[in-house]
Amino acid sequence: MDSDCLSLLPAVCLVLADPKQSPPDDTSLEKLLDWFKEMHSQSNEQVLLQHQPCLKEFISSVCTSKTTDPAILSFTLKLTGLLACTKQGFHLLEVGGLLVCVFEREAWFVCDLWEDASVRSGWLQGLLNMLKHRQALDFICGNGLLKVILQLQNDGSLFVACLANQLLVHILNFLTSSNMTNGSDAVESRESSLSPDWVSVSSEIMNGVVEALSSDDHPRVLQGLRLLSSVPSQCGEPIRSTLWKDVLVPLEVLINRGSESLTQPLMTVLQAAVMTPLLGQSEYKVKELLEAMLGSGNKNESFQCAALTIKLEKCPEVLKRKAIDIVLLPLQCVSAQSQDTAEKMNLALKEQLSKKASCISHLMQSLSSLEELAYTKYQFEGISIHSVTSSVVLLLRICSGHYPSSLIQNNASTRLIGCCKVQRCGLDTLGALSVYEENLNIRKDIFGVLLDYLKSPDSHATVLKKTYQATVSWIAVCSPFPDLLQFISHDLFPVLKKRMCDLRWEVRDSTLEFVTQLTVALNGNSGFIEALHTSGMVSILLSSLADSEGYVRASAVAVVGEAVDSSLHHTVLVCKSNLLEEALKQMMTILSQDTEGFPRRAVVKAFTSWLKGSHLVTAVHPFLSSVLSLGCNDFDWEVKMHTLELAEVLMEKTLTCCPYAVQNFGSSEKELMQALSKLKEFGLFDLLFNSLFDCDRPVCEKACALLLKLRTLTSESADFDSTLVLNVNGNRWGDEVQSRYLNTQQAKGSVCTSDERMDSGLHCIKDISLPMILHILDLDDMQRTLRLSSDHVVNSPRSLMEDILSAAQQSEDNIVDCY
Repeated sequence: MDSDCLSLLPAVCLVLADPKQSPPDDTSLEKLLDWFKEMHSQSNEQVLLQHQPCLKEFISSVCTSKTTDPAILSFTLKLTGLLACTKQGFHLLEVGGLLVCVFEREAWFVCDLWEDASVRSGWLQGLLNMLKHRQALDFICGNGLLKVILQLQNDGSLFVACLANQLLVHILNFLTSSNMTNGSDAVESRESSLSPDWVSVSSEIMNGVVEALSSDDHPRVLQGLRLLSSVPSQCGEPIRSTLWKDVLVPLEVLINRGSESLTQPLMTVLQAAVMTPLLGQSEYKVKELLEAMLGSGNKNESFQCAALTIKLEKCPEVLKRKAIDIVLLPLQCVSAQSQDTAEKMNLALKEQLSKKASCISHLMQSLSSLEELAYTKYQFEGISIHSVTSSVVLLLRICSGHYPSSLIQNNASTRLIGCCKVQRCGLDTLGALSVYEENLNIRKDIFGVLLDYLKSPDSHATVLKKTYQATVSWIAVCSPFPDLLQFISHDLFPVLKKRMCDLRWEVRDSTLEFVTQLTVALNGNSGFIEALHTSGMVSILLSSLADSEGYVRASAVAVVGEAVDSSLHHTVLVCKSNLLEEALKQMMTILSQDTEGFPRRAVVKAFTSWLKGSHLVTAVHPFLSSVLSLGCNDFDWEVKMHTLELAEVLMEKTLTCCPYAVQNFGSSEKELMQALSKLKEFGLFDLLFNSLFDCDRPVCEKACALLLKLRTLTSESADFDSTLVLNVNGNRWGDEVQSRYLNTQQAKGSVCTSDERMDSGLHCIKDISLPMILHILDLDDMQRTLRLSSDHVVNSPRSLMEDILSAAQQSEDNIVDCY
């Protein structure tokens, strides 16, 4: 805060402390608190408290008032803790018993303010803010505040309970941190450095955790587990190992009890322990607890636990294999084609799979776990990945209603027909399994089931999208096989043609996205390019540019752009199909006439992509002036941003061809002049200067950055002043440049007088050189201004305080606008 802002602080404190005034909204108070935090990080609170006595007066006034608003009290509690987080600030607030007055719960309890959850959370947050030094912990211990914190751990408000947990963990961590040993003692000496009061503090908290875990109250057990899950990662020794020893017995009881609602929090606790040295020490039984959680796979929680165990980063390999075996059981059971195999499955699992809800849940856990393993390319020992993949394929067939007669007796099969959840999950898993080379032997079966889903009239739009994604994954790995092109041309393309006529725009859109991905994946494959042209797909892609849905038109632009780029190696095919000519024609129509932003953005991005390549530079050059002009005047700010990205590529392409731009200044000025003249012909300078004064800040920032690059390039030569000039009359940006130029010249006394300027209508100078324009605009200052947030003026502490004071002076109906 500057001095002007601080001068408003006394008045703001008076308003906030006045119970007759309506308090500002919570957001305003939090914003004000944020500015105090920022000030704390930049200055000395002792100076602030000494030179701003209004803060102590404000805190004292709120403490002694029994009619204060809960929001103001909560703010005061947080602020007091923040001001007391240094030893100096703590001492200044402790004098006269102000801290005790603030954090004495009984005072707020008597006047019923403690019933408000915001007051309880503010009380906890204030202590958390303050706990940065020994004196703060002594204050908590000496005033009996720990008992209140432990009580709040079981608060009815989940936010308050979680905050209490956070504070307790912070206290435990603080007991073994360098702060408590003055930063010089080793871990071994920390126990001896703890005072008897601090030892009792840690014991009281640990006993509270043990009691919580042993409780019959489910919410209390959950809070105990939440606290315990934070200790291994946040607290050092001896707290971590001591607490773990204390909770071993109640943890074992909870695990053996097998409550499904506790599976996730128990696994979170074990996951935290696995990441610490506790795992490698047998007396802490971390591995045994994990194994007990897995059980034998007969209970619902065993499958959930197995799925979570697979995700553990440092899970022992033996346990991971057991978890994999358990998590694959539902998949193997449902897809078991022989009755003998099905009968060998445990009865408990078969019973769960006979119920639709639990069957779907188990299968999705099984599939998602398998997908996760596939992404890490996990090597399955003792399990055939070929067999697992075949099971996924069979499951997908079951879901589509095409399952072998041997599965008719399997009740689970009939319940899965048309289940989109399992279909989507299964397709994701099938796509992930493409990383295993062993599966290439069954590619025909895999492509077969994918094709069935694409053909099926019953396939949901989201299922089709997942099918496309899986198909791309498999085509990418099967590209070396000669039978792939036959599959694409004879089986896939006919289906895609039908799907591009689907009544659902989402299907048409995802189909075009798929063709784009397919074209990228098989880029350079001459057989695929030939199939694309000879199959009639190109004409369908071009016709999609006129689709009734904007999203579809945008996807059509992207796929046509990729098709053009990939086809340039095959000039005969391109000329025969008129692909490039027709694409350019329709894309320019979209850019100039389409009423939706998505297609127009896609067009500019397509031109940028073409320009980045080496094949289409000559072909697109005649259109660049129009693209830059249309993009610059578009009303969609993202179109303008993409146009500036195109301009950046054009600059790089044009200027990097010039040795002057990339090597030594002074030897190739003629080449640089030719390059800059080309950019002028394209209208690039008009684009950049217009964008510099655009109403959208990101557009201005991008234009400013590009102009700074140009300034660096041209600043070394004085010859440009007379040769590369721009007309500053008759355009949006010219008036600003001309006005700044004339002001500069008038200050020097070297150009027309003020009367002359008025007579000439600010048209004294028509042409100004590019380097001079770049100098006049003061781009460095503009860039600094643009980098500030758009609300940097109104979203300031001064503005916030003025709003609070203004609201107090006006009617009660006035709402404070903290922004």
